[in-house]
Amino acid sequence: MYRFVHRQSRELSQGETERFLGEHSYGRLGLCLENEPYVVPVAYGYEQGRVYFHSARQGKKLDFIKKNNKVCFEVDEWQKGWASIICYGRVILRDDVEAKKKCFTLLTGQEINEEHLRDMRVCIGIIEVEEMSGRCSIDFKFSSP
Repeated sequence: MYRFVHRQSRELSQGETERFLGEHSYGRLGLCLENEPYVVPVAYGYEQGRVYFHSARQGKKLDFIKKNNKVCFEVDEWQKGWASIICYGRVILRDDVEAKKKCFTLLTGQEINEEHLRDMRVCIGIIEVEEMSGRCSIDFKFSSP
């Protein structure tokens, strides 16, 4: 009979946590409205304590955020050992060109034409991270710099 043994883990440092967030591009956004939890995957970019993501201008995600902007954001990896990060904060919603430019530059690594950004019918969510923590297995290996 197979017996599951939980591998040893360790806490990630602040620097490791920020590096991990910067190296990945997909996470899960946790929202809650009254007694209804909602978790949705999002493509994101991270820079200086802020998580940037985009959304359609209407839908369940934005309905929840407009009524309760407190969120939880999670990113994990399970290939070179395992690691996971959880962030808590509040989302600010913006639809201006500067927010779009920042978000899509982080997501794509390329600058997008300002006219194209103006025409994009998206809303940008910016999570102001208030608290974050992370753990990893002792055999977790970061990608080479």
